Amino acid sequence: MAPSPTDRQLAEAMRKAQTGDGKAYHQLLTDIAPMIRGFIYKRLGDHSELEDQVQDVLLAVHRAGHTFNSDRSFLNWMFAIADYKIKDHLRSHYRRKAAGIQVELEAVAEQRAPELRMALDDRQQLDRLLETLSPRERTIIQMMKIEGHSARDVGNSLGMTEGAVKVAVHRAMKTLALQAQQEDSHANQ
Repeated sequence: MAPSPTDRQLAEAMRKAQTGDGKAYHQLLTDIAPMIRGFIYKRLGDHSELEDQVQDVLLAVHRAGHTFNSDRSFLNWMFAIADYKIKDHLRSHYRRKAAGIQVELEAVAEQRAPELRMALDDRQQLDRLLETLSPRERTIIQMMKIEGHSARDVGNSLGMTEGAVKVAVHRAMKTLALQAQQEDSHANQ
């Protein structure tokens, strides 16, 4: 097995590719594909979409190739693109999953099966609990805990620091837990 190319070698290959060297570009893609595959595998595990995600990242590297600055680290640039693509995939995955759950809950309500009705009641309870939060806290919980955004992404979106977002999430979750306890104690009386 040949040793992995160094960051400097990859940066040089990308510089050549930017000037139109097709052979260097082909070698670059061949060299980085296993690195990207390993990066994705560590984050997502072995799943059916692994190779699709590798191809998405390679395509993103291709599309962003003109933005690479050869004075900087190629690997940092490449892994930043890969990280963004994986987070984007996960956000999409969780949105699809949440949409599917909503459809299933509506079908459940029509069937009126007792154990399935509980799932709908849980969702309604969650909606009630979220209403007890301030609009900002509700947005933060929605973005981080339901949609799966990172604290950094939420902070950038809301004009907050990552640390402030983490503190706000912690406080909001504590408020939700207390509210849920109060609802449960009232229901059991």
